[in-house]
Amino acid sequence: MSHVFYRTPSRSYPIIDRGEDIYLWDTTGQRYLDGSSGALVVNVGHGRARVAEAMAAQARRVAFAHTMRFTSDAQEHLGSRIAQHLPHWAGAYTYLVSGGSEAVETAIKLARHYHRERGDLGRFKIMTRWASYHGNTLGALAASGHLLRRRPYAPLLADPAFIHFVPEGHKPTEPCTCAADLEAMIQQQDPTSIAALMLEVVGGSALSGFVPHPGYLATVEQVCRRYGMLFIVDEVMTGMGRTGDWWAHEQEGIHPDMMVLAKGLASGYSPLGAVVARRDIWEAVRGGSGSFPHGFTYGGNPVSAAAGGAVFAIMEDEGLVENAQRQASYLRHQLECLQAHHPLVTAIRGRGLMQGLVLATHSGPGGKRAQEIADEAFRQGLIIYPGSGNPQTPQGDHLLVAPPLTVQAGGIDELIGLLDATFTKIEATTDDIP
Repeated sequence: MSHVFYRTPSRSYPIIDRGEDIYLWDTTGQRYLDGSSGALVVNVGHGRARVAEAMAAQARRVAFAHTMRFTSDAQEHLGSRIAQHLPHWAGAYTYLVSGGSEAVETAIKLARHYHRERGDLGRFKIMTRWASYHGNTLGALAASGHLLRRRPYAPLLADPAFIHFVPEGHKPTEPCTCAADLEAMIQQQDPTSIAALMLEVVGGSALSGFVPHPGYLATVEQVCRRYGMLFIVDEVMTGMGRTGDWWAHEQEGIHPDMMVLAKGLASGYSPLGAVVARRDIWEAVRGGSGSFPHGFTYGGNPVSAAAGGAVFAIMEDEGLVENAQRQASYLRHQLECLQAHHPLVTAIRGRGLMQGLVLATHSGPGGKRAQEIADEAFRQGLIIYPGSGNPQTPQGDHLLVAPPLTVQAGGIDELIGLLDATFTKIEATTDDIP
């Protein structure tokens, strides 16, 4: 009898045994192709001895020293690596935490603190989009616009600090109209009360693979500058090469004030997240009160930072960002060929090795169809990431296909074959497909 409180206590979970590259095995010997890198986490693939050895070497030296008193070579090295890959920032300062939700909470508080340091005490609100997801802690969930995740905890989220605007792409508007809609919301809320606007560069678990039209994010940035709001990009899923560049916002030509990272930063080998802030934010704190009154016990943990440093080394040495670019077009082509044979899939969207499959609408509750498909895929030996529709996503449920950045054409072919078998079986037993 298990004494573990699982996410779904009624479900029986196989016991994971080992992993290698794009594959996992449970203790019965069943093999799974990890077609979603877990939850878009394991960018460098499973079973990397180089990462394990870096973590062990750091743990032998020292595994924990509170960042209130110490820094570490591992933390300093990781901060430098991140800054090296952000040359267009002209100064990037990294605040390490243990995951994406902590990183979002940190960015929210740092936005507020930055304005306080500058004497602008009235700015405290955070703007985000409906159909967004920024994390599961209460602050991150309040900032999220995914209704199905919010609904069970709605009484705890009644906070005027968080406001949501309608995402671009759900109506046929041009960038100027989108900007007008956003500015109207800002005016309604009082521009001098808004500290920051935060959004995902490519839609993640709430809007799988949704890519805004060209120029939209640049227009949003201009609006932020016009009203003195900080611009925060959530790259928890998209960062670390996932979309074919080190950071998804590079492809948009935008210059955010902060970037939120996690998932691929340590590739799942250790809990790790980060907020990266531009120099002027760091200088405002350093030259103001001199401190940021915020922190987590395990923030900046040397073992986690060592894992992140090793992940950077692997990605650079093996050219995994470039491999993501090469394999992305092949994956997209194969998914589009799959769509042509399966009415379950109504659209393909995404960027790089982060591709979303929009599913045919159905009469059941949001998330039901995506979960059924993900469960059948799992039985076939394939792991994919299900997402649910809601009133802000009228296209319905969706799936993310996002294999490790190490994937090659043969692995993509196997992934597509397993998806094909999955859709064939689901379609044979489903009555409400158009």
